[in-house]
Amino acid sequence: ASPRNIVDITPRRFDGMPTIMGDFRRVARTCSNVRGPSNEPPRSCIAKGGNNLSEEVPSIETLFKPLRETSSLVLECLPPGMIEGVVKSAIALRDEKASSGAPERPLEDLEDFIMRRASSADRSLCDVSGGHSSRLSTPLALGTISPRQVYHVTRRCQERLEDPSKVDWIISHLEMRDYFLFDCFREGKNAFRLEPKPAHQRARIEWRPLAESRDEFLRWCSGRTGLPMVDAGMREMIATGYASNRVRQNMASVLTKDLNLDWRLGADWFQFLLEDHCVAANWGNWAYFSGVGGDPKSRHFRTASQANRYDPDGKYVMRWVEELSKAADVEDVIRPWSRLEGWEAIIKNPDESQLTWQDKLKVENDGRVS
Repeated sequence: ASPRNIVDITPRRFDGMPTIMGDFRRVARTCSNVRGPSNEPPRSCIAKGGNNLSEEVPSIETLFKPLRETSSLVLECLPPGMIEGVVKSAIALRDEKASSGAPERPLEDLEDFIMRRASSADRSLCDVSGGHSSRLSTPLALGTISPRQVYHVTRRCQERLEDPSKVDWIISHLEMRDYFLFDCFREGKNAFRLEPKPAHQRARIEWRPLAESRDEFLRWCSGRTGLPMVDAGMREMIATGYASNRVRQNMASVLTKDLNLDWRLGADWFQFLLEDHCVAANWGNWAYFSGVGGDPKSRHFRTASQANRYDPDGKYVMRWVEELSKAADVEDVIRPWSRLEGWEAIIKNPDESQLTWQDKLKVENDGRVS
């Protein structure tokens, strides 16, 4: 059956939908209700012959065999050896999960997270392990849990919490996810253009061609920019298929605002790496933070200041950037280009572009930001 027989995704359905995320969220809160989850999928979703698949789900080895056997460069500049490393990491993660024997219980895990951790979770940290993230992105992307289920489980749990407002952020994140999904349906193939939306009310961005910046893009993709938090995030993503939202935003900022490279290169690379990849969320977020999506603001993240605020002890960076794993001073982790001999960053004079004006004053007055 055609997907249009299951859910109406014709452009007409999205007539009048706000193009700016903030406007969409306000309308969604005031003008819509969330239906309960369905007890069973529509008949048109069920393959003929029942629930048995006629073929086995292809393995990682099968899916990536063409890439592993090619001698061609990926994304025009990434060598086969780099791709092989990513695939080996994915296989190792799969085998580790399979050997653990732990069943996946997304609904039970969600309820446990809401009741025990969500109220105190610091979601803005670089490292969100230890109960600082719901980690719902993967089951949502794979469809093993639905947004409606998440919404109603959250509402039920709020009835039992002393301060229900402290977990409202879960529903807020669902609103953002809905925006990217609906916007992707509305835009169709336009969502993958360099300028998905009209450039009104913002300066037109001058993107640098990849032909002139292959080395910089390769350094960014491999976690070798010399900007510690960005490199830590990329290395974590290559090894695990995951990085926190905070770190992803900083990686996107460097590629698009500091290097001025086509944001779609970053979206493509994330699509290859992410365990929780969702087309609408990934490409929508990249357009959003690159300044060409549903946000009228221009966001430039100062990565050194961000690291000082969201990884204040440097442990996240030290875990993933081996060159800094034995740093004696956290300032060496935040600003190694000014502290360690021979350290080279991809950006000239990083203190100028990677520190807020307040932190620049700290450096001028105290010689450090930490």
